[in-house]
Amino acid sequence: MKIQAIDLRETRRVDLGEDAPLPAPLSLYVEPTSLCNMRCQFCPTGDATLRQRRPNGTMDLGLVRKLVADLKDWGVRLHRINLYKDGDPLVHPAFVDMVRILKEGDVSASLWTKTNGLKLEPAYNAQLVASGLDMIGVSVNAVDAKGYLSITQTKVDYARLVDGVRDLCARAEGTALKIYVKIANSGFTPEELAKFHEDFAFAPNVGVEQLHGWSASGTKDWTLGTNPTTFEGWPLVDKVACPLPFFMLAVNWNGTVSLCNEDWLHATLCGDLNHETIRQVWESERLRELRRMHLEARRGENAACGNCSNLTTLPDNIDARRLDILKRL
Repeated sequence: MKIQAIDLRETRRVDLGEDAPLPAPLSLYVEPTSLCNMRCQFCPTGDATLRQRRPNGTMDLGLVRKLVADLKDWGVRLHRINLYKDGDPLVHPAFVDMVRILKEGDVSASLWTKTNGLKLEPAYNAQLVASGLDMIGVSVNAVDAKGYLSITQTKVDYARLVDGVRDLCARAEGTALKIYVKIANSGFTPEELAKFHEDFAFAPNVGVEQLHGWSASGTKDWTLGTNPTTFEGWPLVDKVACPLPFFMLAVNWNGTVSLCNEDWLHATLCGDLNHETIRQVWESERLRELRRMHLEARRGENAACGNCSNLTTLPDNIDARRLDILKRL
């Protein structure tokens, strides 16, 4: 079934203008790894030089267990944990174990992840379906091997990739696991997009998303010269303050905590779970100051937030109430 990215968004939005600051986050991004097996031109992780501007590695399972304990001690059950950020989660050798720890901990109503699909094969797919994941998004980046080499600088057996996704969808049928297969439109022709829909017609949910900029957007043209829009193709909306720090956080692979999943530069660090609990980070003065920075129209003081085109794609907009939130903060 053809869908748009907006169909996957939570429709019961919290009124941040009325309720922020919240007593606890609604969701977390937890990064299994910052490493990837592709070098996509529209992603900071795909640029070897830019990757050197941050630490890289894979998350220790002990840190996952600590996060579970932190949330239980706090008495917080999240709406969602997104198990992805800068790298491809399935590159983590113990990714399935990570999912099981979070599922057994029952600290989130849902667990989502995204992957480029290179690791999908029958034996592993069976583990993924049984792991407790609620959603797997598969990001397709081209419709043939030549296109993959051009866009991702990676040699890909396209037919094998399609078969891997097909097997995953077949195994997930009749289970609670949802599958969403999408392609990032890096300038494809109508014929190429039609081929994408034909090749993945077996998938329960299929969509085309537009490229978006990242934090520190002036670093590089992540949209590859395409006309920038929201994921759904809607016009971008300039905003003063970002709503994300008021309902979510991102835990990087090494335990440091960023404002959001778009901070590939690690410029918005506000805590470290190696030395603090997630509650201490949420209630910290460091996070409070970063929020003030946005509410007082000072986000230009931060290397990541100052020029973040992703902000213009977000559906939430707190600008009309930012001074009210500032007073409550």
